[in-house]
Amino acid sequence: MATDRGAGRMPGGLSSLDRGLRMLTFVQDRGQVDAAEISAGLDMPLSTVYRYVQRLKHSGFLVQVGDRLLPGERLTDRASDHPDHLVDVARPFLLRLREATGLTSALSVRVHSAALCLDSRRSGPGSVAFHPGEVHTLYSGASATPLLALAPAAVRRQVLEGRLHRYTATTPDVSGLRHELGLIRRQGYHVTRGWLTPGMSAVGVPVVVGGRCLCALSVVAAENRLADPAVALKELRRAAGELAARVPRDLPAAWIPPGPVPEGDARRAPHAE
Repeated sequence: MATDRGAGRMPGGLSSLDRGLRMLTFVQDRGQVDAAEISAGLDMPLSTVYRYVQRLKHSGFLVQVGDRLLPGERLTDRASDHPDHLVDVARPFLLRLREATGLTSALSVRVHSAALCLDSRRSGPGSVAFHPGEVHTLYSGASATPLLALAPAAVRRQVLEGRLHRYTATTPDVSGLRHELGLIRRQGYHVTRGWLTPGMSAVGVPVVVGGRCLCALSVVAAENRLADPAVALKELRRAAGELAARVPRDLPAAWIPPGPVPEGDARRAPHAE
């Protein structure tokens, strides 16, 4: 019996599924790319790439930060029998941070080369950019920069060698960002003023579990409410240390980015008072 070997195939001999899988592999292997890079790397028309990107974003296989495409959460390992999620474990600490400081608190994780806000507890006026489920660059203020500072060297290099978006006049250039990342690794925290949103400041610390930066805790407020970050920093360090001690070792792997913490004092800093 004759069969139609061309069924479901597109010009060039590739089926729709083949093309989609090649695109996902291309993005996964590189961490982050733009549509033009996919088009050139896979020899696909740009119009075809855009069409596939829209479908893959809608399905959760890709996320977009600016003009860069990254692997989505559906490409991470969700296998775990543990009933708790990092959000559930961290929620009491976010609430306590909000009550102790009177500021908005946030929980962020690194997903490949982007920062994902898992949860936040809003307090007071002002425009706060980090909302649950939103994806930002790893240099989007102190809610994200601790994740970048303690990320594997390959991730840091990828971000620093990419095109940095200047959100505001105070968003640093590559040289300035590299300097700030060194400070975070040495001091174990970060303070940013107006990096992402004019008039808003943030203080963030990494949460280190088993030698890995699991997530970041931060507080965000108008600059005049964070003129002296000392109280907020003390509460953040306390919360980070207690959260690290409470995190189950078998949390879903999707929220434990691969790679050890870089050598330096930052491994111990979140637990110090």
